[in-house]
Amino acid sequence: MSTSNQNPFANDPFNPYAAPETTGFAIENSANGPPLATLSQRFGGAFIDGLLMLPLIAVVFYLTVNTAVIAPGGAEPAVPILVTLMIVPISIVWFLILHGYLLATKGQTIGKMAVGTQIVDAQTGALVPLLPLFLKRNVSMQVLAMIPIVGNFIALIDALMIFRASRKCLHDDIAGTKVIVYQPR
Repeated sequence: MSTSNQNPFANDPFNPYAAPETTGFAIENSANGPPLATLSQRFGGAFIDGLLMLPLIAVVFYLTVNTAVIAPGGAEPAVPILVTLMIVPISIVWFLILHGYLLATKGQTIGKMAVGTQIVDAQTGALVPLLPLFLKRNVSMQVLAMIPIVGNFIALIDALMIFRASRKCLHDDIAGTKVIVYQPR
């Protein structure tokens, strides 16, 4: 086995076989601003918020399936349409009951509070008012996700965009927000 001082190409800057020089992902963080939330913090917050929404969705789905109207001629019940029509407005209300006050006062949901992150304006770092924040970040993505066939891809792209250097998802770009490590005000 040879050591690097025996390698005649060790100091060659144009060695095509040299390993690339990198320290990993470049993360966009302002030098004077708070650090961006980590991927695990973003996942943890979203996971907790999803768990909090799950009981409501399960109840609505159960009630919808058990009370579905059979179409004429014995066709399958129109469950998907009924589920969508019931879940969307009810989940919006439930989300605002759970997270509305925290979003308005701290820029956090329960999940974000648990993992120590908050949502702020991407340009100014200030808290975003509740109504624009909710409409741009949440409702816009729900509407886009309901587009037949394409909606599933949009939801997937939204989640995968977190791996960019800015760690911003599509809903962050739409709302002009970023998620940072919590900074008490």
